[in-house]
Amino acid sequence: MTLLVVERSSWRQFLVGLVGLILIATAFDVLWGHWLSTPPHTNEQGAITTKGEAQRRADIIWGGVLLTGGGALLGGAVVGLVRRRPVLIVEEEGLDLYIAGPTTSAYLPWAEVRSVRSSAAEDPDGGRPTRVLCIEVAERGELPVDPWGAEWDGDVLEIDSTGWSVPLEEVVVHADLALADYRREADAAPGGGEYG
Repeated sequence: MTLLVVERSSWRQFLVGLVGLILIATAFDVLWGHWLSTPPHTNEQGAITTKGEAQRRADIIWGGVLLTGGGALLGGAVVGLVRRRPVLIVEEEGLDLYIAGPTTSAYLPWAEVRSVRSSAAEDPDGGRPTRVLCIEVAERGELPVDPWGAEWDGDVLEIDSTGWSVPLEEVVVHADLALADYRREADAAPGGGEYG
């Protein structure tokens, strides 16, 4: 049974889409409108000069880059808002982690989990620490060696929680409760000592 589904924050995806729209509007201005950008240089008769031709080529390059980048951001945001794919699912039997790729999950049963906690991973470039979900595993099993949106620190899988729809602390509480329930049931089962 599913206990908690964690998705990417729709607010962040909305902001990414908004940035994409701004880039597209800027591209239209640079390429055709010239409402804020300067048009190519012309002579007294209104014909584009040699200098204007060079400016026009630069405008086409920059406009193309802005249009492509803005379209990609807007498209990704719209798809993310419509599809609403999870990044993590807490279940009674284990964790379904979307770390094998952007759309591929890897299942981690509670029998393989030692602990679940939150932490802050240091930024190697000296920036702000990143909030991460730390899952200590007994065995990596089928989990990917190079996980998507996460990294290994020994036997601890650190998953970046930036932009999640559910606060990291709430995810840890749900996972801890599910892990404790699993261990209690495994200990109560016949021949069940030490989690089955």
